[in-house]
Amino acid sequence: MINTTRFGAGCLLSHPEILPSRAALLESRTIGHVQLMMIPLTESMFQQNIEVFEPYAGKIRIHAPHHFQGVNPADPELFSNGISGDIHTHIETAMNQTLEAADHTGSEVIVIHAGRYEHGHRDEAVARFHDFLDRFPDPRYSLESLPDLQFGPAYLGTTPEELKLLGGSSIKGYCPDFPHLWCTSSAQGIIYQDLLDGMSTLPLSFSHLSGSPGPGSERQHLLFDDPDNQFTLPLIRKFLLDHQDLELSLEFAVDDPAVITRQVTLASSL
Repeated sequence: MINTTRFGAGCLLSHPEILPSRAALLESRTIGHVQLMMIPLTESMFQQNIEVFEPYAGKIRIHAPHHFQGVNPADPELFSNGISGDIHTHIETAMNQTLEAADHTGSEVIVIHAGRYEHGHRDEAVARFHDFLDRFPDPRYSLESLPDLQFGPAYLGTTPEELKLLGGSSIKGYCPDFPHLWCTSSAQGIIYQDLLDGMSTLPLSFSHLSGSPGPGSERQHLLFDDPDNQFTLPLIRKFLLDHQDLELSLEFAVDDPAVITRQVTLASSL
């Protein structure tokens, strides 16, 4: 059995009304933390919403915006459609809000993505990510492993070796996303255990867990009991036992606490 307090559930900054249900899960020790996903907001709305989370006494872990929210360090222009105004100003606002939110909530972790880039432009993507770290330095960053999927722009940071290259001397912690790594294993023909072993050589500060249909689908972050889920939890049993202090944030697009409780039960019974 995995201690349920190692698990966490998500909440969007744009939906602070969800926090009471997450607080109830924490109080019952069904979970041990809340991952607060940052959504770039107007300054007034940001201040209004962060005031809901700031006084909360439970553990909050911050996740920075990523390409879906227009923050794509590997190629800032690639996901600028739909963003009003200059994309670089948008990213600056989003990251300033992210760092401020971590200050307000006492988060020890800020999960970040390196982002996506056009195939054939990896070197430029790596350089842009390093520029991003120079522009927005913070010791709390946890660089997440991204999946190698079989469609669209490539993801940056799909293997332990690439994550280490990206982190250099600036990143102090890493966040293995277990189904993301499994997608990379399938797409690149790498033995999954080898990827896990590689992650173990990095300083790990957080982790993500959900179901996945594999690298051929855009529909990721499935529930464990979704019939389309192909990621089996026993694959990570030994890894979790070897890393007893590693928190696992469950990433599902659901708010229902009953559903989350069911997923924690499935995951903790590894």
